[in-house]
Amino acid sequence: MKRAAFILMTILAVPCGLAAQTPVDERREAAADGVVEIENIAGSVKVMGWNEAAVQVTGTLASGAELEFESSGKRTTIEVEVEGHNPMEAASDLEVRVPAGSRLEIEGVRLDVEVSGVTGSVEVETVEGGITQAGAAKEVSLQSVMGTVDVTGATGHIQAETVNGTVTIRESSGQLEASTVNGELVVSDGPFERVALESVAGEIRFEADLTAQARLDIETVSGSVELFVSPGIKAEFALSSFSGGLENDLGIGTVEQESLVPAKELNFSTGAGGARISVETLSGNVHIRKR
Repeated sequence: MKRAAFILMTILAVPCGLAAQTPVDERREAAADGVVEIENIAGSVKVMGWNEAAVQVTGTLASGAELEFESSGKRTTIEVEVEGHNPMEAASDLEVRVPAGSRLEIEGVRLDVEVSGVTGSVEVETVEGGITQAGAAKEVSLQSVMGTVDVTGATGHIQAETVNGTVTIRESSGQLEASTVNGELVVSDGPFERVALESVAGEIRFEADLTAQARLDIETVSGSVELFVSPGIKAEFALSSFSGGLENDLGIGTVEQESLVPAKELNFSTGAGGARISVETLSGNVHIRKR
C-alpha cells in the first residue's frame, strides 16, 4: 500500500464497534539479507532477528483486519488491512521473526514498535507510539511524533527523532543524529565519531565517550545542556548562550559577555589535536561537568 493511500484511509475511516481478535500464525521463506516491509496502522509490532532464512508472523488481528503476507526474491511485505472499522481503533498486535541481516522498514500511525536482534538496518516511522531498538544494527532511523525513542547497542549510523517524547541512546557507537522538541535527550556510553543533537525546549544530557578526532554539535532554543566529560579529554570547546548561563567545572577559560546584550561565550582548549565540541543555545543554561 502506498503511503498516500495509507494516510487517506486513516483520515476517511468511519468508527464502529469492534469484535474479537483473530489469531495469526504464518511463515514464508525469505532471503537472509533481504528487505522486510511491515505496515500496521494501530496496535503493536515486535520484531526479533533470528538465524533462519524465513519470516514468521504470529499474533492477533483486529476484527475485520486481514493480513497480506508475501515474499518474493529479496523482498517480504507484511501489511494489516482493515475494512469496515476505523483503522485507528482496530489494533492488531504482531510478533515477527526475520533473518537477522534483514533491512527492516516499519510504518504505522498509532503503533508501538519493538525491534531486537536485527544486525542489518532498521527504519521505523510512527505518529503516536514508542519505538525501542536493541541490537547491533549497522544503520538505524527512528521517527515518532508523540512517543519515546530508545536505542541500545547500535553500532553504525543512528538517527532518532521525536516531537513530544524522550530520546535515549545507550551502549551505542558510531555516528549519531538525534532531536526532540519537548522531551529529554540523553546519550551515554559510546564512543562516537560524530554527534549532532538538537532540542527546542527539552534538556540534553551527553555523557558518552568521543573518539580522538570526534565532532560534537549541540543546539537548543530554551533547553538546558549538561555535558559530562573526562578531566583528561583533549578537545576544543566553543559554548554560547544568548540569555542563559555558562558553567564549567573543569575550571578552564573565562566567560565573555557582550556589553549591550546578555549574550555569553566560553571558548577554551584542553589539548591540541583533539575533538571539537560546540554548544549553542538561545536561553538555556550550559553546564560542563566532570565524569
